[in-house]
Amino acid sequence: MKDYVVTELLSSIELDFLEGELWEATQHISEINSLIMAPKNICKKLELDEKSCWQLCCAAVLDYSRPLKNKKERVNNFKKLIIEYDLGYK
Repeated sequence: MKDYVVTELLSSIELDFLEGELWEATQHISEINSLIMAPKNICKKLELDEKSCWQLCCAAVLDYSRPLKNKKERVNNFKKLIIEYDLGYK
């Protein structure tokens, strides 16, 4: 993720890894007790709130690199899950 902030490039293997990590997080969201915040500089570069978690950063990178039908779809979907499961993101 830190490499992406500098270069805005990740290999397809790295993007596949991020997709897998985000998928795992969404599938097991009910088992997560807390989220780890990402560094402010990474959040800022990805145009996220400075108190965003790593999973939201992952979603943002994927939204930019492998966009779905709607812009920021992964970010918005994960934010909804965080709120639904009361994991601290407001």
